[in-house]
Amino acid sequence: MKSEIQLSVINIIRELRNDNDLSQAGFADIIGVSYGMIGNIESTKFSHKYTIEQLQKATQFFSFPFERLFMSELEANKNKREVIDLLIERIKIYDR
Repeated sequence: MKSEIQLSVINIIRELRNDNDLSQAGFADIIGVSYGMIGNIESTKFSHKYTIEQLQKATQFFSFPFERLFMSELEANKNKREVIDLLIERIKIYDR
């Protein structure tokens, strides 16, 4: 099943998609997957998650800071080195 960080990232992307009135099929076209894959990713029944490349495409489309998928606004406002280190650690955990 999905980890807490995976669920958090998926929920952020789902909120962005819904806030922009974008269907799963429309979003699938943007990140280059089948629309059924979005359903699998958003479902808690499957272990599917977004790849880092898909997350990058999504955040670019929504003009949403990539690092905010993995950290709070307060954390994202730390010094550059701390942000980079924390982001790398969170991505490693996400990608397990």
